Amino acid sequence: MGRRADLNRRLFIGAAAALAVPALRAQAQVERLAAGTRLAPWNGFGLDGKPVAVPAAGKPTVVNFWATWCPPCRAEMPLLQQMAEFYGERLAFQAVNFKERAVTVQRHLREANWSIPVVLDPLGAGAQAWRVQVFPTTFGFDARGQPRWRVLGEYDWSSPQAGQLVESLWR
Repeated sequence: MGRRADLNRRLFIGAAAALAVPALRAQAQVERLAAGTRLAPWNGFGLDGKPVAVPAAGKPTVVNFWATWCPPCRAEMPLLQQMAEFYGERLAFQAVNFKERAVTVQRHLREANWSIPVVLDPLGAGAQAWRVQVFPTTFGFDARGQPRWRVLGEYDWSSPQAGQLVESLWR
């Protein structure tokens, strides 16, 4: 009975500890893309219905695939907005919404108080072409349109590592 009581006590303590520790967020996967990797440019649509080239031509660009129904997307978006504001005109930022109607996206932007440049991918063609399977997924392109990196999942865009990642687009 001593062993059984000891085992039960350990199980109870382990279970209590597991409940007391908040769930840890899954780590984002940062991938440096090999030189020569190609991701074909494509056209999405702005909220005004006009075509938008993805990635933006002639300047380093961060392209983030997201959706309003995606909690990790919504969690990282304020940090992406801050990043875009910090780098200003030196960096193009494109928040590519996956398969949602413009009215849904506009309502969400208003409610969340986001002022990010959104590109609509209404049929998911851009996401499919670039093999996006995880939301959010973020790509970094240099000024020549060469993809340099990809981040799968929610990422801390306020971290020093994020700054290094973004600034690698100028090298």
